[in-house]
Amino acid sequence: MTAVQNPASLPSLLGPHCFDDPDRLRRYEIPERGEPGKASGLLLPQSEAEVGQLLAACSAHGVKLVISAGRTGLVEAQRPDGECVLSLEKLDQPLRFTTPDGDVFAFGERAAPETHADALAAWWRARGAPPCADGVLETQAGIAVDAVNRILEPLGLMWPMEMGSSSAASVGGCVANASAGANAVCYGTAAHLAVQAFGFSGDGRAIVSDAPAWKAVPEDLLAINSAAPHPEWGLIGTQGVLGVITRVRLRAYAIPGQREAALIPVADMPAAMRILAAARALFGADVEEFEFIGKPALELVRHLKGEAFRSPLARHDAPYYLLLQVKSHKAHVDLAGMLYEFLADDVSLPEEQIGYAPLKALKEIRHSITEASNHRMRELGGGRLSFDTATPVSVFGDYLKVLEAELKAEFPNVALIAFGHAGVGGAHLHILGTKDAPVSQHAKALVKIVFDVTQDFGGTFSAEHGVGTKWGDEFIARAPAATHTALVAAKRRHDPQATLSPRSFALDRLLLA
Repeated sequence: MTAVQNPASLPSLLGPHCFDDPDRLRRYEIPERGEPGKASGLLLPQSEAEVGQLLAACSAHGVKLVISAGRTGLVEAQRPDGECVLSLEKLDQPLRFTTPDGDVFAFGERAAPETHADALAAWWRARGAPPCADGVLETQAGIAVDAVNRILEPLGLMWPMEMGSSSAASVGGCVANASAGANAVCYGTAAHLAVQAFGFSGDGRAIVSDAPAWKAVPEDLLAINSAAPHPEWGLIGTQGVLGVITRVRLRAYAIPGQREAALIPVADMPAAMRILAAARALFGADVEEFEFIGKPALELVRHLKGEAFRSPLARHDAPYYLLLQVKSHKAHVDLAGMLYEFLADDVSLPEEQIGYAPLKALKEIRHSITEASNHRMRELGGGRLSFDTATPVSVFGDYLKVLEAELKAEFPNVALIAFGHAGVGGAHLHILGTKDAPVSQHAKALVKIVFDVTQDFGGTFSAEHGVGTKWGDEFIARAPAATHTALVAAKRRHDPQATLSPRSFALDRLLLA
């Protein structure tokens, strides 16, 4: 994959922060999920400027790169196949915080997130300032989502990117992928949670990209679709194929004064989507999350947790469950009472079907599903197919109903684990095999059913996790020709030597077409 004649010469060619020791490379060759890859080298830049210098050198010498961030991605974009790995793990510090009125706090030397949080809070107190309503936090791209929120929390602020991998996922990776997460129904994707992204093109030129503004998407349109990147957004949402984000300015939001949530059983997903419409009519933009959990997914969590499993519902006999979370910044509002009245009166749920519990306990159920699916996959020994699809919200309920029916008709014994971001029409789908019937036996047919049904409902085969190398064939087959053309043109403009992520989006083939 690399054009360098002698891979052993990489450190002398690219400088002191390039490594080719096999033991050091190994952790970058093993993604969170999927098969291990093979790296020819590792680049660990220590500064933003060095990233630009390394990209220019790699472009000039024909060295191909894949970008490694938290390595939590699901589409194999970070798995090397002979390329060098570029990791921004050393660029993991906050830089400055800007208040709404323009005052700036500059963070000091490299330190733990808690130390930075204390320094920012002390500065804020010294100003005699009231609670902060919002602000902009500028950070290096390699900082983890959870670290950002630890820094902001003492000011009563947050960066509302909620997902199960937030302890490892980097903010640069999230912004590059336009990740959605559970809060997208309220705040938009990570692309909208940024103000600007700074970095370098594939050949080392500096780039500044402005983030798109967030506005609610009409229910008959796709809200999330990473198979249709916007080259005009530059570094944002284009999944690292045009350039590398090294620094981001993030929108900080006030932590709501109140949050209430409930787990709600529903007979089917069309009924679930009617509840979403009713919740929006009452709570408006204060619907902060609207997640769905299929019964098989909930049962996997129960199986994983065993006696430690605590459910807010006495019975689990519904096909689907909803996690509805609402917020308010008004102290005098009885938000818990409003949510209860909505569920009891507007939705007509009896008391025993309103699953109240501490918010943390409800979130633990939702964010344990992938771990539980991993555990069950290992027990069954038949592998798993994982999908990240989306349709317009207006047809989402019917989509899941038809998809499950078609899978069952063709493969009666298939185990479909469905959960995800119903508020933006996003579904995470796991199909588990058994030792006697591994999913690999019918992988092509199963993929075709899932993606054909998704396409029939005006949906996308890749909602928020990107295209990567895993779905390159599907991008060629299913994305419109205009999307191919625009991405290829942007690739040639920003990365003329195809240095970055050369196999993502099947660009290695599209560039030859």
